Amino acid sequence: MINIGSSLKFRWVIFAVLGLCLMVSPALADGPRIPHFSTSSLLNEEEFVFKTKDEELRLAENHSYSSTLKERTRRTRLRGKTKLDTNYFKGLFADTGYILKSHVNWDTSDWYTASAVAGTTVFFMAWDDEINEEVKEGRGRITDGISSVFEPFGNSAIVFPALAGFYLYGRFGENEKMERTALLAAESFLVTSLFAGVLKVSVRRTRPFDGVSANTFEGSFTSNNAFPSGHTSTAFAVATVVANEYEEVPMIAPICYGIAAMTGLSRINDQKHWASDVFFGAVLGYFTSKTILRLHSKKKGHHFTIYPRTDSRGGGLVLSTRF
Repeated sequence: MINIGSSLKFRWVIFAVLGLCLMVSPALADGPRIPHFSTSSLLNEEEFVFKTKDEELRLAENHSYSSTLKERTRRTRLRGKTKLDTNYFKGLFADTGYILKSHVNWDTSDWYTASAVAGTTVFFMAWDDEINEEVKEGRGRITDGISSVFEPFGNSAIVFPALAGFYLYGRFGENEKMERTALLAAESFLVTSLFAGVLKVSVRRTRPFDGVSANTFEGSFTSNNAFPSGHTSTAFAVATVVANEYEEVPMIAPICYGIAAMTGLSRINDQKHWASDVFFGAVLGYFTSKTILRLHSKKKGHHFTIYPRTDSRGGGLVLSTRF
């Protein structure tokens, strides 16, 4: 029999962690600022030069671009086009590099968000032992049954083949949206797994089932460590892509993030992870996927870029705009 008091405490833990996981979604929604680049070969583009010689405003044509700008321009043209080809794999490495360096472009609000995530993670770490004890007391056949339902949503051995199946269905069923969603989810899954694996090896945090304190960091130099939760980061990485790609479907976001949150809770119930592992895993998966989605955004907008230009008639700055 399950103790009623312990059961109520466990329910409180469920709602608290679920609420925090869902609350972090809008907090990180803006993510790092993604620069947009354009070129004169794009449709409906206007470019203006502010000349340093006489501050004259005029239309600029036939200017040259650096190799870096050309590459960024090429990637801008590919926004929204996601196919399983060489560009997909090149983009995977390029996107990973961008995410690793994205903090360089953070503004004050981004650093506030990062600080809030770090502070919340530390808060959970301070209470990990207490939360773990509450979960152990409330654990029973019901909670184990619920965990068995949601654990597969974060299991890489199940998630990746499932994504491959969705891709094949979209590819041969001529469902471009499903094909794109599967490829973006696969990229988010791979990049998030890479980051989670590196952190696991670096932090070396032991798991709850080892019977030691949450403050023990003496694990092996492998990815079989606690921090962060790989299941949770995987679940949130995929859920974020699906929720955004199918945002027009009613209740899709609550369902996706709810399943991801329950996946994280299953890891706490099964004594595989501490609460802080789950929280940070959720943030890692969400943040990584949001950045990848922005890099592959299909949405059109009014984008600007400014770069220096010189010719035989003088020098200046070019303001490029694309609609």
